[in-house]
Amino acid sequence: MILHVCTGNQARSPMAERLMIAGLRTRRGAEAGELTVASAGIRGPAGRPMQQHAAEELRSRGVSPRGFVSRVLTDLDLGRARLVLTATRDQRDALISAAPVVMRTKTFTWRELSWLLAGAGPGDLPDADLSARVTALAEFAQGRRGLRTPPDPSMLDVADPMGGPRRDYKTAAADIDAAVDAILQVMAG
Repeated sequence: MILHVCTGNQARSPMAERLMIAGLRTRRGAEAGELTVASAGIRGPAGRPMQQHAAEELRSRGVSPRGFVSRVLTDLDLGRARLVLTATRDQRDALISAAPVVMRTKTFTWRELSWLLAGAGPGDLPDADLSARVTALAEFAQGRRGLRTPPDPSMLDVADPMGGPRRDYKTAAADIDAAVDAILQVMAG
C-alpha cells in the first residue's frame, strides 16, 4: 500500500491519492488495481467530503473526486504501508519519531521523494510486480538521502490550502501533481 498523509485528509492527501491512482492506471492499466493507494489525516475529522476547491482541481485534470470520504490515520495503516508520503516535513518527522525503526526507511514528503528520484528511471528498480517496485523505490530513495545537495527545506513541503482562496488549492494541486508524476515515472515507468 502507498499511503498519502496530510493534516485533515480533505485537500492535499486526497488529491495525491486520486492523482496517483489515475497515473498508475494510465501507466500500468489493470496491474494498477493490484496496488492499494489510500490517504488519511493525522488529525481528522473522519467522514468528510473532499474540499470543493480540491475536487475542482482534480476535475480540471480529468480525475474524479467522486466518493471520497476523509479518514483518520491509524497504526494499522502505517504498518501495512510500503511507502508513506506526507505533505510536509513536520508530518513526516512526526510519523518517523513515533516509530523510527519502521518509518524511517519508507516515509518521505511528496516533494522530497520526487527530488531524491531526480535523474533516476524505471530501470533503476528491479523488474518486478508493482508492489515489489514500491518497496524497492523506498529503499532506492532512502539510499540517496545524504548523497545529494538538498534544496531549501521549504521546497520539500506542500502548503495547506485549507481556508484559503482557490489559487492556494491550484498551487497545492500543481505541486502534488508534479511530485506524483515524478514518482510514478520511476516506479511505474
